[in-house]
Amino acid sequence: MPIKYNLTKYDKLADRIHCLLQKDNANLTEDEQNHIIGAVLFASFSPSHSWETARAINESSISLMNTLKVRNEYNEAKQSKWKNIRNTDVQYVSERSRNINGMFPMWLYSIGVDRQTREQYRVVWTKLMQAFSEECDYVPPARN
Repeated sequence: MPIKYNLTKYDKLADRIHCLLQKDNANLTEDEQNHIIGAVLFASFSPSHSWETARAINESSISLMNTLKVRNEYNEAKQSKWKNIRNTDVQYVSERSRNINGMFPMWLYSIGVDRQTREQYRVVWTKLMQAFSEECDYVPPARN
């Protein structure tokens, strides 16, 4: 007998990211590029991929955020860790999005990216915040 499993918005986001691994990076649409940026953000904020960054966010510590370890974790997330995002990473970031949102500007400056990249990350983060606040897992009550 098959096991029933309800897909959540976290599963769907993680699945979209994994589908992008099969594509050629040169032929990605803007929406697909935004999904990759989102995956980099998930890998950057999830403690299973970036422990020092998650610690700095949880402690709201500017001094921890401005370390070489955080920058190195971002570089690793951008290079390869985004490819290993799981639904639990998406869920973790979603549940802590308010804490992350408060430290997001500091994180952007601490990782040392250019202005255009910062703006792209801001746009994608805003879209992710909207997706987190939506009730897409809502199941309406059954009718009689």
